[in-house]
Amino acid sequence: MRIGILSPSYPTNREPCGIGDFTKKLVPDLVRCGVEVRVFTSLDYSGASESDGARVIPLVREWGPGSLAKIARAARDEKIDALLVQYAPDLYSPSPIWFNLLPVAMKLLAPGVPAALSMHTAGGPTFSSKAGAGLMLATAPAILSTNEEVTYLIGKYMRWALRKLWEVPIGANIEPAGDRTAAGDQAAARLAVRRRVRDEEGLPEEVMILAHFGLYYPGKGAEQILEAAGKWKEADWAFRLFMIGGRREDDGGFYPELQDRARAHGLADEVIWTGYVSAERVTEILLAADLFLAPFEGGISSRRGSLMAAIVHGLPIVSTPPNIATRYFRAGENFVSVPFGDAGALAAEVAALMDDPARWGLLREGSRVLAEVFSWPDIALRTRDFLEDLLAGKRPAKTG
Repeated sequence: MRIGILSPSYPTNREPCGIGDFTKKLVPDLVRCGVEVRVFTSLDYSGASESDGARVIPLVREWGPGSLAKIARAARDEKIDALLVQYAPDLYSPSPIWFNLLPVAMKLLAPGVPAALSMHTAGGPTFSSKAGAGLMLATAPAILSTNEEVTYLIGKYMRWALRKLWEVPIGANIEPAGDRTAAGDQAAARLAVRRRVRDEEGLPEEVMILAHFGLYYPGKGAEQILEAAGKWKEADWAFRLFMIGGRREDDGGFYPELQDRARAHGLADEVIWTGYVSAERVTEILLAADLFLAPFEGGISSRRGSLMAAIVHGLPIVSTPPNIATRYFRAGENFVSVPFGDAGALAAEVAALMDDPARWGLLREGSRVLAEVFSWPDIALRTRDFLEDLLAGKRPAKTG
């Protein structure tokens, strides 16, 4: 089977993109599953023509109306069996409305090559983005939902589309370097990294390392974390809080405000702002950490790449209750639940957890089990099965 994967970006490219990173992680494992892969992406791609076992084909600078014909032509030229479109509303600029006609264009210009959606989000901020997503869902022959929230929204507002929907979760964009080695090797590598990070930061073993990771903007709970950290300092609790990640250029001063908030709580020594750092450095910090803090406004969710990273690094998780029913996350088993915006509850739960090694170990084991569900080899295998079902004309098992 030879497939094309359409992604608005593919590393290495000028503009970082989470969906491009997702595609980059998926491709090599799809190839290991015996799938021939062609990656169609933008002309911003600056890497080799052969990457990750796949051929990478830059097509267009902008995703305007003319891009549809170019995609169809590439599909014919490369003789692919199916096209998998990495999709979220408004992702393909500057003409997302035109782009939503892609499944129709493929039927007309590349007959016999179905254009299925890999759907990362189902909604959008405007009426046009919602309408465009509806058009895509209506005309695509099959939908691959990458998280439970997409499945829930489609089931709530477009229930008719469930008859052609499969669900395969995303994995972590950042994995430990030894994640596919023997268990003993993993444990030894983790211990070595933990010692090195602690030595670099001058932290004895009794100092707890807490981590938060991602792009900083409202709704991710950073304010709640810093207020809780102020309470830990007042209680003379020995800790370091790594705030891993950078800021949006258009954040309206949110990131500096967070830093001001930390200073106001007297946390100049306790909080470490890393800014943008390499994936290797993120892995080092997560391997050294004792706990991951993720009090999202929208609740714990499998669509959060930063959360997936914490899980595959084996970290116990403190987060907020899920907004929808979930088969992955269970409070008390693989995460500790605290209300969003309640810094007192967060401070108390973290302090209690770090004083309870048995409970901490249970949560760590919960993350280990979840990591197997969100492993890239499993995701690639299930994606291959989805594509085979698509080409065989099969329907998914009942979803939702």
